[in-house]
Amino acid sequence: MSAHTLDTWLLVNYAGYPFAPNSLMPDNGMANLAGALHQQGKDVQILDYCAVSTVERMTSPELRRQLAKAWNAIRAPGRGPFRALSRYGAVQVLKRCEKERRRLQDRALADIADEVVAHVQKYKVRAVGLKLWNGDGLEGSGRLAQAIRERCPGVRIFGGGPHVDVFSAGILKRYPLFDALVYGEGEDTIRRLAEAGSDPAAFDDIPNLIHVRDGATHQSPRQMIEDLDQLPMPLYDPAIYPAMAGDEKVKVAVIDESRGCRNECSFCIHPLKSNRQVRVKSISRLLREVDLLGERYGFHSFRFGGSCTPYSLLNGFAAEVLRQKRRVRYASFAHIRDSHEADFETIKRSGCVALFFGLESGSQTILDSMRKHIRVEEMAETLRRSTEAGIFTVGSLIFPAPGETADSEADTIRLLKNAPLNSVMLQAPIIAPLTDWFESPERYGLRFPDKSRYLDDALKWKVKLQLPPRFWDSLPVTIDGRTYPQVLAKTGELGRQIAKMGLPTAISDETYLMSVNAGLDATEFRNTALAAFFSGDTTTIRDLVGRINRGC
Repeated sequence: MSAHTLDTWLLVNYAGYPFAPNSLMPDNGMANLAGALHQQGKDVQILDYCAVSTVERMTSPELRRQLAKAWNAIRAPGRGPFRALSRYGAVQVLKRCEKERRRLQDRALADIADEVVAHVQKYKVRAVGLKLWNGDGLEGSGRLAQAIRERCPGVRIFGGGPHVDVFSAGILKRYPLFDALVYGEGEDTIRRLAEAGSDPAAFDDIPNLIHVRDGATHQSPRQMIEDLDQLPMPLYDPAIYPAMAGDEKVKVAVIDESRGCRNECSFCIHPLKSNRQVRVKSISRLLREVDLLGERYGFHSFRFGGSCTPYSLLNGFAAEVLRQKRRVRYASFAHIRDSHEADFETIKRSGCVALFFGLESGSQTILDSMRKHIRVEEMAETLRRSTEAGIFTVGSLIFPAPGETADSEADTIRLLKNAPLNSVMLQAPIIAPLTDWFESPERYGLRFPDKSRYLDDALKWKVKLQLPPRFWDSLPVTIDGRTYPQVLAKTGELGRQIAKMGLPTAISDETYLMSVNAGLDATEFRNTALAAFFSGDTTTIRDLVGRINRGC
């Protein structure tokens, strides 16, 4: 055993307050990393604070009462002066509640830091890996890193996850307590760190690392995992992943069936994060993984996690499930491009209950600007085939997109009126670093008064998806001359138009999958979950999680 090996690991997942049922889904990235370390003979445990008990720690009976009252006032229908006064009062209550929630969250985070440090000391942990999310997750993980550094100075601290892929060295600048950050795919990298990571001199030879040496930031070359079948099986054993015991987590797994995205959408980070070369697991490997999840861990359903799952894989998986007469229940991303290859009937009969399509707009002009490489006519036909097969069909929109006009808005509304959709996921435009929107802003009518300030604000930005867009924080960018609050107001206006059409919103494919497991109507499940998570009603949350996990 080398003196530079790191034989005992702790992986920590902290994202702040869990605001939705999908916040409680098991972290497949952590489970994959644990599998890689375990396969190498290293000791590893996962502390996952995206759990029901975290909701309880970050609320109080009085806060729950106030938030429930405010929620009902904000969501209630109606117009007129009395309605406006009620909403104004609710906003004032929300501001007070936000301060109280922040106080409770800070107190809970201090307790969590004590727990993490106690674990490190008790088990003589040599290395800690923190998953870095946006907003409260990043800020909280930074505080956890500080506690570990102060009280366990000899422990190596690494960060990884989606925020690293977007902000990379900017995180190290803000949080220099990390020894290194892992970008891209982490399984091979963490194995290399386990063998030599106690010596910073080895960092240059380990792929997918960002670290500081001699005052300068260094980024080692990106390395992708070519054969996904060689990935170790994910570990969800409660002895390793204690949050998986009982109903702390929603037992709906995410399976990495593919990685990579061959698209080049101007707003998206995925092709940069996972490469444009699409790699897939074999169908036999996927079925072994499904068996493991069901037989060992008691999962009743799963979601394919790839952002560009090839239809050849979906079709082949579905056909083999039917040939073997298996009973599975799952959801997946899907895409309009190449949808003529999709056998939606077979996919549905195999147990797929929901598909998520990234539409983004009903305007061909906007689609071309986004480099979607699809036609509006293709969208309508694909959505029709999916819904006619009996699949719950979800479409996402980005509005107002850069270049949006009254005509393009009318095109999108026309699509929504004519295309058969079961749910719409409406999203304001978010300008992510490294995307073409960010790198070539003048091409899209974007203006950053100060790009460095934008990066700093975006690094800390908290997405409040549980609230209407008008309650989101602003960002220092203009889109077609609109300030970000004005952009968010336009998003809200379209949301209200969609509601008048009678189209459900905010029911994603995994939300629908959970509602099926829980034996509830999708809209009822969404409404119950939104209200419960917003107010911190842990009694209702525990009931929902229990129903999902029993797979009713």
